[in-house]
Amino acid sequence: MTTIANKYFHTLSAYGIDQAIEEGKDWYPNAYKFCKFAAKHHDVTPQRVAAMLAVTSPRARWSKNTLAVAMLLEDMHKPAYKHQKYYGILSANARKGMLVANDRYYSRHVTGPKVSTFYLNILGWQEPVTVDSIMSKAAGYGSDVNNRIRTEVTDAVNTLGQVIGLSPRDTQAAVWIAYRGTPA
Repeated sequence: MTTIANKYFHTLSAYGIDQAIEEGKDWYPNAYKFCKFAAKHHDVTPQRVAAMLAVTSPRARWSKNTLAVAMLLEDMHKPAYKHQKYYGILSANARKGMLVANDRYYSRHVTGPKVSTFYLNILGWQEPVTVDSIMSKAAGYGSDVNNRIRTEVTDAVNTLGQVIGLSPRDTQAAVWIAYRGTPA
């Protein structure tokens, strides 16, 4: 295994490898359940909610991310002056979330390597690998992600996934959960 794959394996082991694997396998399906639930209550598609989650996710904790999307969905049909002043996430991400909520062709706003892969993973794609600042930190890098780091992390996740018998998507989720030290 690569150095990064070994770091990830040690992260899983320190957390409890069986627990990390189970939580990793559940994370994205649970995220999609949120999408279906929110979609049903706001008369939109689960795919639109997944896109909103993806574009509002950079630098946001998952709990803040889901809360922001719920608030954006509540505000999506209101005039702009009745929108929340603050959604608990970066303002630029909230604006993008509102665009996704209201644009007929919302998927054109799901851009960038982290956001687009996160969107696909929520929708059930087992590949590609979502590489965010947490995955970069868990690999021993800082919070910024460049193409080299993205490639190295993706390779490590794929390698580790083969060793532990998980898809790349679920391996990434397991490492992410274990590194954060919090349950899914």
